[in-house]
Amino acid sequence: MQHSGAEPKEVINCMKSIGFIPVFYHADANMILQMIKIAYGCGARIFEFLHQRDNRGLRIFSWLAEQAGDMPGLMLGAGTVLDSVMTERYIQAGAHFIGSPFLRKDMADVCNHANILWMPGCSTQADILQAHALKAKVVMVLPGNILGPDFLRKAVNEFSTLSFVPSGGIDISENSLRTWMNAGALSVRLGDSLFERESLVIKDWTRIENNIHGVMHTIQKVKSQGRKNSTLNSLL
Repeated sequence: MQHSGAEPKEVINCMKSIGFIPVFYHADANMILQMIKIAYGCGARIFEFLHQRDNRGLRIFSWLAEQAGDMPGLMLGAGTVLDSVMTERYIQAGAHFIGSPFLRKDMADVCNHANILWMPGCSTQADILQAHALKAKVVMVLPGNILGPDFLRKAVNEFSTLSFVPSGGIDISENSLRTWMNAGALSVRLGDSLFERESLVIKDWTRIENNIHGVMHTIQKVKSQGRKNSTLNSLL
């Protein structure tokens, strides 16, 4: 099996450093590449392609992985992957991580064998416990907009060896991002709120760049304030 060359720890560190994961799919492969280039140009070194449950999606991803050779340090993953067969194919195509809305042992086994980060979706503490047993290192809190920051905060306190990425219906307002990061998110998974449909239709790339820059600025500001507070608390 081809290995992407990125250890799970490297991908986790990238998620932590950037603070968000851009997530995107479009029927036009060139449009996806354009979004990857925009995000990369803004400083985001991670991107998640959304699998569409067919082989065409796999072919598009393979092409994108080849194009990503011009973007050093980019961690390109595949999300909404549903079974072990497709998991293996995406890893062979060069995926640095695999995201799934489900908990499946067969997918965990494939990723663990290949030493690729597996990021399953969990909606209960029982799910998280099972994910931990299957050696997951990062768990998606899904759906994030329904479960809310309080669920994340409790999960972070209960499972100190795991990292958490809220996903689903998360907006890019400063208040939203601040709440999730302060609740203990490793990173937040952002799709439609980042790549707004109206901007895509009229090809307003500046608007999308502004969205990405705004998210990065907010997250770094929240992290900086968190570090200052930690330092202050240690001195008291």
